[in-house]
Amino acid sequence: MYPILYFLLEAAVVYVLAAVVMYASWRLGGDDVLLASAVSSYLMLLTVSQFLASKIMNIGYANLPSGTVTYSATVATLDVLTLKYGRRIGYWVVRVAALLQLGLWAIIQLTIYAPPAPFWNLQGAFASIVGESARIAVASVAAFFTAETLDVHLVSRIMGNVFKRVGISDPVSMTVDSLVFVPIAFYGVMPIPALLSTMLGLILGKITLVPLTIGAVAVNRSTLKYAPVIQIR
Repeated sequence: MYPILYFLLEAAVVYVLAAVVMYASWRLGGDDVLLASAVSSYLMLLTVSQFLASKIMNIGYANLPSGTVTYSATVATLDVLTLKYGRRIGYWVVRVAALLQLGLWAIIQLTIYAPPAPFWNLQGAFASIVGESARIAVASVAAFFTAETLDVHLVSRIMGNVFKRVGISDPVSMTVDSLVFVPIAFYGVMPIPALLSTMLGLILGKITLVPLTIGAVAVNRSTLKYAPVIQIR
């Protein structure tokens, strides 16, 4: 069992790094550097999440894919992008990310079926390990495209301060993500009770991390330059 404290410490480290990178990028390079940095962080965290998700871990109160923390951190990054640059940029970041992740899946498939060198004896193991990650990539694209498009819509439409906007949009979008991701990624791989347990655990785990998402966005309030109540763009 993975101790809950370790899970929360891992989450704190990832979120702090994401928040600090965005804040430092803006302070040192302005809005253009912030945009490039936030998009790069978003894509990196998303890709890492796909490969880590092939391992299910137990943290005491839930069964979670190992990529839960890094994926949840993408939501904080996307929230900052949407609040700073508007929903149009948020939508495009999600669309481009979906295309890039599909491209990653295609490259993995081509690599799996490419003939190995005569001395390479691990083709079967490679196909098994990386092939599962490719299936998860497809599940991830379907889930995050649906959920994070919804997140962009909600966080840009809800009126109020950052705590209200992120506090409402993130639990909703993360729940939708879990409901889409788990069946596509693991149906037929694990028994139905374990599938339902993993789905519930993933929802609980992501909701547990919502305060960190709010904190990462709040750290960047000066970056966003908005008042307690901001106008929808």
